[in-house]
Amino acid sequence: MKTHPLLSSTVLPLFTVFSCSGALAQSLTPAQIKQIEEIAQNIASQYNSNAVAMLDDMTVSTRAVAVARNVRFENVLRVKKGLPQANIKEFSEETHREIVPKSCAVNAMNPAFDRGLTYTFVYTNTYGEKLAEFTVDKTICSSYK
Repeated sequence: MKTHPLLSSTVLPLFTVFSCSGALAQSLTPAQIKQIEEIAQNIASQYNSNAVAMLDDMTVSTRAVAVARNVRFENVLRVKKGLPQANIKEFSEETHREIVPKSCAVNAMNPAFDRGLTYTFVYTNTYGEKLAEFTVDKTICSSYK
């Protein structure tokens, strides 16, 4: 199973749109946390404003939801019901291999990412069956250096 073109061309540029300023800190103030949450909300909003352009023969719907410092990208794909577990595993692994390094690269100098901004990618089919789900954060990215 091939990864979906959406993975590399439309999601990743949005990650660099928002960043916060200031020096990195170990513990965050409530104001810093609020700022990162606002950044997550802005990323989700901008993504959703472009979502219709990302639909294609395979993608039925796509949307982003900001919850605290996480942006959750939810994608519903048109694939048949009851795929064998091996196919789901292959899709999940290929998608992870494509998304994680690119997400890490575009967020390498993003202070908001350093301060806890994360991205979760979820893929389901039109029947509600989960195809893949994974989160990209600073800890995950440290293994890609």
